[in-house]
Amino acid sequence: LKIIEIVRSEGDQGLRRIITALDGSPPRSFEVPQSKIDSAVQSLDTKSISAIELAVEQVRAFQSKALPKSWSDSKRNLGERITPLNSVAAYVPAGTAPLVSTVIMTVVPAQVAGVEEIIVVTPTSGNSAPDPAVLTAAKIAGATRVFTIGGAQAIAAMTYGTETVPAVDLICGPGNAWVTAAKKLVYGDVGIDGVYGPTETMVIADDSAKPRFTASDLIAQAEHDPLAMPILVALSEEIVLNTEAEIDRQLKNLPRGDIARSAFTNRGVAVIVNSTAEAIDVANSVAPEHLCLLTADANELIDKVKNAGGLFVGEWSAEIMADYIAGPSHVMPTGGTARFSSALSARDFIRVTPVLTFNETTFLELSQHAELLAKLEGLQGHAAASEYRRNYLVGE
Repeated sequence: LKIIEIVRSEGDQGLRRIITALDGSPPRSFEVPQSKIDSAVQSLDTKSISAIELAVEQVRAFQSKALPKSWSDSKRNLGERITPLNSVAAYVPAGTAPLVSTVIMTVVPAQVAGVEEIIVVTPTSGNSAPDPAVLTAAKIAGATRVFTIGGAQAIAAMTYGTETVPAVDLICGPGNAWVTAAKKLVYGDVGIDGVYGPTETMVIADDSAKPRFTASDLIAQAEHDPLAMPILVALSEEIVLNTEAEIDRQLKNLPRGDIARSAFTNRGVAVIVNSTAEAIDVANSVAPEHLCLLTADANELIDKVKNAGGLFVGEWSAEIMADYIAGPSHVMPTGGTARFSSALSARDFIRVTPVLTFNETTFLELSQHAELLAKLEGLQGHAAASEYRRNYLVGE
């Protein structure tokens, strides 16, 4: 809260004071010049650029399908108008890896929605620039500006604005505990997409599942964070033992194996059930961020899943595909919030405005009923606003 108050009251000076106290020297400029972004694009190899371009194309196609459209009913003289937000900030964590995919998964849905100003905010050290791959992804995805600010101070700056950092309408994207706490505190002064915790994956596996695939799906999320939560729901103890052995084997060869092993040690869970129906009950109770179905009857289980951030059906719908290139945003609800929230999409960057275009006929058909309802609530002024018009039309 103190950080937010400092940025809100002191602007750029407060930002620099906080960054100096927490991280050392602040950057000379918070915004990355367009020339640096262009240089980053030129420095990246063509294969990487092609992969980023394909991912952007895939996400854009998927998000375009998800975008609702304005509608109107000429008989009832009403409808809804869909308009994009004016400005959005996408928070992209830095940490131990350049999260190119997070740039794509936050910026492209906003761009598809029609948001005019899309700002990427990502922390760096001192005057260093963000990773060239992150800058390239920002450029290709459609970001209009990039700022090198991180932590709660970045959230505060994008909420209230400073002399050089613009305030936005909505802040999206994942972050550490400080970023998440800041998003909670500023909500109401700015829109937020959600509150995200450590990543989690649940894999439901029966005897048809290949242990190598089961283990790799669990590891893929476990390597993010020691606090990640890998959950195996198996139909036999043998499946659990085979998966554990495969996890041990694969971790020996991974650069981030120690991080993943910590996640399994800290928060890993294995549950044995008697049927896939029982496994789905477990999944619906947990409401995991990612739910992978590695079972012979995977397709038959789809409609039984009620609570999951993302659903990955069968051995070829690997969750990694959604992480990078399939089309859905990988920013998904965590910590059981899939019970009431959804993955980030173009829908999060629009406003839906009801529109009434009543004529005299439509008004007269409904006015007396509206007046009765208003009087039931004891709101005579409401009723009168209708009665004056109705009396005018009928000549009373």
